[in-house]
Amino acid sequence: METRVLVAYASRFGSTRAIALRIGGVLAAAGLAVDVQAAGDSGEIDVYGAVVIGSTVEAGRWLPDAVSFVERHRTELAVRPVWLFSSGPLGDRSARAPQPDPKDVGAIRRAVAPRDHRVFAGSFDRATADFDGMGIVDRTVVRRFLPDGDWRDWPEIEAWARGIAAALARDPVSEHA
Repeated sequence: METRVLVAYASRFGSTRAIALRIGGVLAAAGLAVDVQAAGDSGEIDVYGAVVIGSTVEAGRWLPDAVSFVERHRTELAVRPVWLFSSGPLGDRSARAPQPDPKDVGAIRRAVAPRDHRVFAGSFDRATADFDGMGIVDRTVVRRFLPDGDWRDWPEIEAWARGIAAALARDPVSEHA
């Protein structure tokens, strides 16, 4: 029986969503059944044998939708293979430097014991960014201080996803872990 995988993500401007979709595509190409969903839209997860969770990092923290997803599904996640990714370093210097885990990831590690957590560089395009729902202070900070560009390392992201697929092939899980 094939393993069904949920890739849940929280994304502010679309960069993390694109990473989640790429991870889902790599997992699907490896023969896994994959659903990619926004963490805030994800319902029950008991049909999934494994879960990948990702979030944009803002001010050193995961977005609330990703944290809430983990809190809502803590019991189910604790008995499934789970992988985490964070997206956020922007700019040449930040993207090349080792990044610390976001503040929320320590508690998430203790709660669900993920197999891995990776921090991937992100991207930001001021011209296409949707600022709806942001307060004036957040909009001002983003507009003035976030650098435009794409620092995502697609080969690195794809290699990480292939590693997940290989781990699930070596140690298949049932649909109802």
